[in-house]
Amino acid sequence: MNSPGPPVRGADNGPPVRGANVSEWLERAGQLFRVSLLKCLPLATIAVLCSDVPLLYWVASGHDLTRAPPADSVYWTLYVFAAAVALYVLSAVMLQQRSVALAAPFEAGTALREAGRRFPMLLLTWVLAWASLVAGFFLLIVPGIFLLVCYPLLMPVVLFERQNPYMALVRCVLLVRPHWWKMLAALLIALLVVLVGVIAMAAVLDVVAALLAGQGHAFQAIVAAGSVAIGAVAFSFLSALALTLHSALASSSA
Repeated sequence: MNSPGPPVRGADNGPPVRGANVSEWLERAGQLFRVSLLKCLPLATIAVLCSDVPLLYWVASGHDLTRAPPADSVYWTLYVFAAAVALYVLSAVMLQQRSVALAAPFEAGTALREAGRRFPMLLLTWVLAWASLVAGFFLLIVPGIFLLVCYPLLMPVVLFERQNPYMALVRCVLLVRPHWWKMLAALLIALLVVLVGVIAMAAVLDVVAALLAGQGHAFQAIVAAGSVAIGAVAFSFLSALALTLHSALASSSA
């Protein structure tokens, strides 16, 4: 658990080399994503479903999705609980993904048990990170943007470096600061890739809608399943990217 990052099975032996460029980071992340997707997809799907619980409650209670965020205590209680559970499951996804990268894959149950041991520390760190982001955006916005680019490394730092919450945030900043612009470019390209996937999925659903004209329930079921699938794939890809970036930046700072 103390290794800084994942060598990708089927790629070069070891993490990205020092001074790696953005294209190499993304290539390594893509390799890790491809070799680990099938193994990690079940847990990633559970994470997506957990994150959808507040929305499902809001719809089931007869409210309109176009309304502003609800002033409903049940909704926000579910939101906080669902976010915490999704964070826990996503940490298990990352652990499982890393085990695949190290050519020693383990099952979902093992990943969840391992994640449970670090979850209290991860949750405290996540709360502290959000508090610092709010403060950063309140203070002229620029500090918040700087921290937002640093914090994608938060989960691998907590899981694999065993830092306390404050030192985990400091570690993220120290790792990213010398490479901040390259990190920003990698994240923007990754988000663009995810956006393209979402648009492609929307185009497919338009075709399905035309084929299922008049069968509203069937179309809604397909839309729901497609949304969960694209979310699970996106989570897996972003987890692979976070692992790769952590590996590259930790190696370059050693």
